[in-house]
Amino acid sequence: MAGPIDSHPLRDDPVSGGAVTVLPVGNRALIAVSDGFIVLNPDFLGTPERPTAAYDALRPRQSPGQVRMPLGCFLLPGEDPVLIDAGFGPHYYESRGTMIGGRLLDQIARQGVRPEDVRVLGLSHLHSDHIGWVGDSRGEPVFPNAQTFIGRADWEHFIDGPGEPRPPGHVLAALRALADRGRLTLVDGEQDIAPGVRRVSAAGHTPGHSLYVIHDAGERVLLFGDAMYCPQQLSSLDWAAASDIDPVLARKTRETLARDLERHGGQALGCHFPELVGARALADPGRR
Repeated sequence: MAGPIDSHPLRDDPVSGGAVTVLPVGNRALIAVSDGFIVLNPDFLGTPERPTAAYDALRPRQSPGQVRMPLGCFLLPGEDPVLIDAGFGPHYYESRGTMIGGRLLDQIARQGVRPEDVRVLGLSHLHSDHIGWVGDSRGEPVFPNAQTFIGRADWEHFIDGPGEPRPPGHVLAALRALADRGRLTLVDGEQDIAPGVRRVSAAGHTPGHSLYVIHDAGERVLLFGDAMYCPQQLSSLDWAAASDIDPVLARKTRETLARDLERHGGQALGCHFPELVGARALADPGRR
């Protein structure tokens, strides 16, 4: 299926829409791909004193006047493929071009994986740029054979509760169809969702935000979702995203993740890290 980004001039931009990275994890390989890109608002990520901190840090590497970030999704190939996050889907955000998706299915096809092959789908949270390919335009699940995992508190907030923004109608229909078919699991705390894949609670950005740890042979990669938006946050833990639902808890989660990386090692990769390149912890993650 061709998406809107296929005809967009930034489709092959390696920083955002064309980002592809292979990360060795022990004897396995995690493949990071982008469904498209998001244009960063200048004051989206920073501090009250420096609201454009992230924009200013990322802008020198990109074209003047615009900072683009990928819509990252993560494929763990194998006999039973695992997919973490599902991009924005084949859409333009409000026709304004500030968020464009549509590449995920083509990206995994290049790895020899069809939607029906995916056996596990782990969603970091229920914001639209992470769930767009959960359902097609008719509300049917795109990954019909996958067991889908979602943090329970996100379901209670965005699906059963009044939380905004609610998932798009086609995604909501697909999620309910998965639940009816016994292919949706709501998780609390830590849980293995597949061999070498562990879900960990990372609440704050959303109430049930999930982090996924990919591990094998003593090595690991932490998939941050939106707990951190760029590698610079590992050394600037006070940078907060405008979309954090609970900013205080989100800050505590960033501190916990940074300390965990420092103590136990491994790489970290967020869905919007430029080029989908992993980062490692810096010393003294508690500093500002």
